[in-house]
Amino acid sequence: MGETAQVHAIGEVKPQTEYIISLVPPEHCSSIWRDVRKHLSSAVDMSGGRWSMEYLLAALVSNEQNLWIAYDDNKVIHGALTTQLVTYPSTRMMALHFLGGEDFNGWYKEMLDQVTSFAKKCGCEGLETVARKGFWKWFEEDGFEREAAFYDKKF
Repeated sequence: MGETAQVHAIGEVKPQTEYIISLVPPEHCSSIWRDVRKHLSSAVDMSGGRWSMEYLLAALVSNEQNLWIAYDDNKVIHGALTTQLVTYPSTRMMALHFLGGEDFNGWYKEMLDQVTSFAKKCGCEGLETVARKGFWKWFEEDGFEREAAFYDKKF
């Protein structure tokens, strides 16, 4: 028969999604919570019972913490971060508390840049966080330093 097989591409390369980063006003946190909670629930679960999703929403609505989101042109939320201004006796820092989402590499850097800018405007001297070991690869690239390890003991 002598026919030659034709090779086809398995798939086409999708263009990278452009994300919009936004600081959500406290009065809007409840209305988007259903879409945000799925991104933050794993991080809250890792808090060792210190936080629940209900307590986190209350902290966001009361402006104790801030909610940042990454969404696309269709207004689909792909990631979220909560932050909190922490005032110590001799400095002020922006704490990064709960972080999660999909396509992390597509929005994390821009979100961190915007949070950093916001922290500077709020008079913070830096960013701080407690995170699982896997996040170190991103934090190290962005100039974070390992200051200490976090330990706890349950009774």
